[in-house]
Amino acid sequence: MKSKTYNRNDLINQISYKLNMNKDESKIILDCVLDSFLDLFLANGGNSRIELRNFGVFKVYKTKQRTNARNPRTKEEVIIPPRKRIVFKPGKKIQKLLNEEVNNWVEY
Repeated sequence: MKSKTYNRNDLINQISYKLNMNKDESKIILDCVLDSFLDLFLANGGNSRIELRNFGVFKVYKTKQRTNARNPRTKEEVIIPPRKRIVFKPGKKIQKLLNEEVNNWVEY
């Protein structure tokens, strides 16, 4: 089964449909929400956690430096510096809905 990729315009269309407004207004709403996420992630030195009830948690994790990586072409060892990553953990409601959908799939 091939997965479907949704983009920014799909979100704008969905918002405009659900809120019964034009696409320009829904674009402003989406841009405001995404800018707010960015501001919150950059606040507090990047040590942020955004929790949305019944949806999930976005959290910034720090990764350690890795020295066991190799360049596949040259087989040369490469040092990967420490960095920060954003990780999403779905809430119970989304997890339950996803698991119900998986259990309803029929395999041939």
